[in-house]
Amino acid sequence: MKALKVIENELVPVYETSTGEKVVYGSELHEVLEVKSNYREWIKRRVLDIDAEEDEDFTTVEIPTVSGGTSKKDHIIKLDTAKEMAMLERNEKGKQVRRYFIQVEKKYKSASLATQELSPQLQVMINLEIEQKRQAEKLE
Repeated sequence: MKALKVIENELVPVYETSTGEKVVYGSELHEVLEVKSNYREWIKRRVLDIDAEEDEDFTTVEIPTVSGGTSKKDHIIKLDTAKEMAMLERNEKGKQVRRYFIQVEKKYKSASLATQELSPQLQVMINLEIEQKRQAEKLE
């Protein structure tokens, strides 16, 4: 299993995998959405509703229990898939969770763009433009 690191924890804990993918645990999403049906029924229904594919949109994992009894089945769900699941709840909590996921996506998308290294060519072009502006200001 991939190592998961909590990166956001305001509404639903959002984790990042070792490959940088943003994911949530199905049981935690289920709990925050305040779904009336039990988790096993809900996740089966939602996976069918959105045609989610195992190992593509989510991964099934076995979570060992503290007491050492039978482990419980949970799901690690990609953020886009979790957003769809939240939308299907058609209630205020579902809207709130969906907006939260969109916020998280935007935050990390802009952060990754800012930290990407610019190509040497782009750096040269930016430096040339800065130099041209300086020259133009001197001439004025």
